[in-house]
Amino acid sequence: MADILLRRDSSLAATYVPNTFIDEYMTHADGEFVKIYLYLLRCMNHQSSAFSISDIADKFDHTEKDVIRALRYWEKMHLLCLEFDKQKELTGICLSDCISASPQTAVNTSHNASGSETAGLPPEASDAYRKADLPAYEAADTHHKNADTQRRADIARHEAVPIHQIPERTEYTQRELAHFDEDETVKELLFVAERYLGHPLRSAEIQTILYWVDKLNLSQDMIDYLIEQCVAKNHANIWYMNSIAISWAKNGIRTLSEAKQDSIVHNNVVYSVIKAFGISDRSLGSGELEYIHKWSNEMGFSDEIITLACQKSLMHTHKASFSYANSILSNWQKHNVHTLNDVELIDAQYQEQKAKQITTSKTACARTAKGTMANSFANFTQRTYNFEELERELLSHVR
Repeated sequence: MADILLRRDSSLAATYVPNTFIDEYMTHADGEFVKIYLYLLRCMNHQSSAFSISDIADKFDHTEKDVIRALRYWEKMHLLCLEFDKQKELTGICLSDCISASPQTAVNTSHNASGSETAGLPPEASDAYRKADLPAYEAADTHHKNADTQRRADIARHEAVPIHQIPERTEYTQRELAHFDEDETVKELLFVAERYLGHPLRSAEIQTILYWVDKLNLSQDMIDYLIEQCVAKNHANIWYMNSIAISWAKNGIRTLSEAKQDSIVHNNVVYSVIKAFGISDRSLGSGELEYIHKWSNEMGFSDEIITLACQKSLMHTHKASFSYANSILSNWQKHNVHTLNDVELIDAQYQEQKAKQITTSKTACARTAKGTMANSFANFTQRTYNFEELERELLSHVR
């Protein structure tokens, strides 16, 4: 394939994006997080750089929590610093320079021969760079001297577990727990979880969250989102959350956007099941939601197949029996049912087999009835008489 020549034929204002960000940071970040960081760079070129979290949320159709989550991610990557007042309200965002962890990239993006960092850039980009090159940002950069090492560790934490390979869960020792306690990211995560759940974390809850971080390699933003969504839907059960976390790991879900998409799909399945069972006066329990997770994620059935199984369950039991629906889907899985046509085929085979059984049963009954009718006058134990003895007894009475 021929090389593509990329050129510019525009004098419009531009936003300067460091090559290091594109080469190293962007490839590992969630797409929604990248949008927000680019928007921050764009805001640096505006005459008035004042804005609010709600403004960004409205701009990208996010919630304010989504925006905060993105800002925390980039702070953890040491690309910005969040400034808070005494009331812990966000008052400022300080953008830092993109530090390359790759020596080759550092050489490619180094100063030119004249020593100018803005040589060759368009005037708008050059101005934007100068605006960003303030003492405050230099101070923020010196605050993160070990950014390279930390960034490598954070990226490694975000690597996904291979699909269908779920590490075995083990109990962490007191020494291991003390080691986790030195990790600021883990400490912040446990603090946020405690705030969401509304009570001091129990030992089982701490062990489970550490399992997500250490074994399943779920990122902090994914765990925040998981706990937030479950609590918002009144399912603040750590075992229910754990089933979702394991499901994400099994299906190779590694970013927040993928987790959100999975949540949307799951919500559609839940709505379909509720509608199929005719449930309108209550929300589903944790056990029922685990059934739905199993059908959708572990068994891999589509919404329409799950809905059909629930409808059949309702017809047979006259109630919302998740266990009966589970038995139907387990049987379909055993027979490699994947589509509605497969269901129709297996139903036809079942009806054919049932009809043969009925015919066989009727034939056996008919044969039994026919044999009974043919021997209706001899279908009892016959009496035996000794006529010679009866005759002698009769003659003796006559004499």
